[in-house]
Amino acid sequence: MVDYPVDLNKCGPMVLDALIKIKNEQDSTLTFRRSCREGICGSCAMNIDGSNTLACLAHISDASKATKIYPLPHMHVVKDLVPDMSNFYDQYKSIKPWLQRNEVRFVLCILH
Repeated sequence: MVDYPVDLNKCGPMVLDALIKIKNEQDSTLTFRRSCREGICGSCAMNIDGSNTLACLAHISDASKATKIYPLPHMHVVKDLVPDMSNFYDQYKSIKPWLQRNEVRFVLCILH
């Protein structure tokens, strides 16, 4: 485990803000996923202080104690905070969670 001190007066209030600041200023090799920053895509999911949550929605709770961040516990880790999503996408594809229509027959009507 690595400790990164972050000046919260010069950082946004979310855990994702702190991770971006650490990557930009302290450790450019730190690896994590992020995308929308709005809590919609779920790409920044990780274990923060013992709860699986999104880093973009997780407030840095108590500035006096360290926030503990781990990769998701139920997935294999590719690097740092990046889980292997292969199994997830295989399962997602197998249940087909998108709208599907039955075979549609088109009738062509020609008016004179």
